[in-house]
Amino acid sequence: MRRLPRSRSQTAALAGVALLYAAVGAALYLGWGQRAERRRLVRLAAEQDEVLHYDFAELRLRVADPAAQEAFAADPPRVRVARDGVPVTTVAGLRELTMRRMAPGVWGARWPVPWNAPPGEYRPELLGHEPLADRLRVAPFRVGRRRAQASAERLVVATLERNEPLEQMKVRRPDGTLTDWRGLLDWTQSLGADAFWMAGASSPGEAPGETWLAPNKEMIHEVAKECRRRGLKFGVYVLYSLTLDGANRVPGYEYALEIEGGRPVPTRAVSIRDRRRLDDAVAFLAPYARDPNVDFVGLDYIRNALGGVELVDDFVAEMPGVVLPDGWKGFTRDERMLWLARKKAMRKDAAFVDAWQWWRARRVALIVKEVKARLRDKPLWAFTLTWDKGWHHGQDPVMMNDAGVDLDALMFYEADKAQYAQMVKDWRAYLRHGDANLVPGNIFDWNLHQKDPAGPREFGRRLDAALDGVYADRPARAVFYHDLGRLLWGRLGPWGTKGWAEEARRVSRKVKMEEHHP
Repeated sequence: MRRLPRSRSQTAALAGVALLYAAVGAALYLGWGQRAERRRLVRLAAEQDEVLHYDFAELRLRVADPAAQEAFAADPPRVRVARDGVPVTTVAGLRELTMRRMAPGVWGARWPVPWNAPPGEYRPELLGHEPLADRLRVAPFRVGRRRAQASAERLVVATLERNEPLEQMKVRRPDGTLTDWRGLLDWTQSLGADAFWMAGASSPGEAPGETWLAPNKEMIHEVAKECRRRGLKFGVYVLYSLTLDGANRVPGYEYALEIEGGRPVPTRAVSIRDRRRLDDAVAFLAPYARDPNVDFVGLDYIRNALGGVELVDDFVAEMPGVVLPDGWKGFTRDERMLWLARKKAMRKDAAFVDAWQWWRARRVALIVKEVKARLRDKPLWAFTLTWDKGWHHGQDPVMMNDAGVDLDALMFYEADKAQYAQMVKDWRAYLRHGDANLVPGNIFDWNLHQKDPAGPREFGRRLDAALDGVYADRPARAVFYHDLGRLLWGRLGPWGTKGWAEEARRVSRKVKMEEHHP
């Protein structure tokens, strides 16, 4: 049978089908090739695009190639982090990290961000495994720094530590006349201060099982309103970790432990890992965070106040580079806590001490971060102890800034002259303006100035030293005086309230002088 000749349309259709099959085949081949290429790639990156100073950069190495997986199983991958091509030594002297297998084709390591690491781009690097170099794809990450939302420009603060009923308080004004609690604000203004910060609550309460001792809980709103009327800024704070009565513990809290007689015993400080304490602190401060007359909320004893050995398992599990003793897995919990206590007390292992201090500061920063977020970003201040930049107490001003502390009130007191000079020197070597908003402070107390013959002049000299020397690049622009109760009724020596107040006024004038701020 003779075939009929194809029409032009039929020929075109057949050609189109052929082209379609060719295109599909090419796409499949290309797709297969791309998938094969992707399977060959080894990717190294941090889980986060940006980390802050309290963070671990969670480094991940990902590979689908079975041969590469076998190579890593036989020789676990090691990584380091570089900045501008220079390897970075981080906390506890760590320069390299050995990654561990986390899932099929995934290895991970934690890189703690170094103390006050310069902001900028950092790049992880894979060590060894040279045959994989042409297949390795590395993504950099950034170390950032949070910008504080409150200003420390020419700010002078007077505090009130006493947590007693204001309604019953009688105060003698600067002019000698007697008045009620409003006299505290008269003194705040007389000292040249711009803000009044008062304690709102501490633990435990008066009744058994009561969480807070807060006699002014309702009046605080009235104080805030009076401050607003006078043009003063107002803040209220709570004591976070340390409680004031170790014999009357709040039920349900986990208390920090220390070692006595070879056994762990509870302290009067709430553990920094206690979730309920965080919830209670937020719940207490929340009404003031919503009050438009309240300018700041604050935290005192926001640190590992006492003890801390109860944190041993968390510390060992989270912090890289901690060297554990032989037989660790067989230790009882009490034995693990005793080991931590001895390592802390001996202070012979510098890397261990550095790791412990960084990790505690991180845990405190995470508390601050959550408090800040849950209080609707109300400007937040915290009191920081100043020995060894706060590190000795589990605080770091840079971590605190990144976590949400807008004003870091530095408690430059309870030290002799030599200790004071060393503290200021340490801070100056560590920080520049912009790293954190620092508010150096001193206390109205002659005894805590070692009864120096200069009395209030020594009080002022120390504040001058802190203001001029706390930053490496320029003077501080804020100060606080602690506290008005001590100024009015405290241990002031022969100079009395008048002499100490006059020295504070001089310091206030210095803070606000233009020539003090180049």
